[in-house]
Amino acid sequence: MRMIVIALTVTLLSSSLFAADAAGEARASETAFAKAFADRNADAFFSFLTDDAVFLGGKSTLSGKARVREVWSQFFADKAAPFSWSPERVVTNAEGTLALSLGPVLDDKGTHISNYSSVWQKQADGSWKIVFDGPGAPVCAPASSPEKK
Repeated sequence: MRMIVIALTVTLLSSSLFAADAAGEARASETAFAKAFADRNADAFFSFLTDDAVFLGGKSTLSGKARVREVWSQFFADKAAPFSWSPERVVTNAEGTLALSLGPVLDDKGTHISNYSSVWQKQADGSWKIVFDGPGAPVCAPASSPEKK
């Protein structure tokens, strides 16, 4: 019985460490993805998408890497990026094959204008690519404090 408990403990600890490493890998991929956008490197940016990636906009859905590239290429027209983002929270499934990345989107002046969410999938070669990308929770105005009487 003791050996079973030890084996289960080792398995749980190693899977937790694996998921933590996977989350770090996914975070690094999200950061590199955002940097490619900031650096105005469209080829690098689009290389982070799976061929069947889906980008969700306000009321639109872009299906497939080719369609995303067609529409998102407009965001590379100017020398400066019109917005930026960075991962605030990255979590993975227990297998370390899927990741969810969440964080703020800032305009070119640094104002928090939106949030993003990206679903990443670990590829056979060990790289991470986006499967779904879209808006996260809306930015809400801070709640006002209740008046004290």
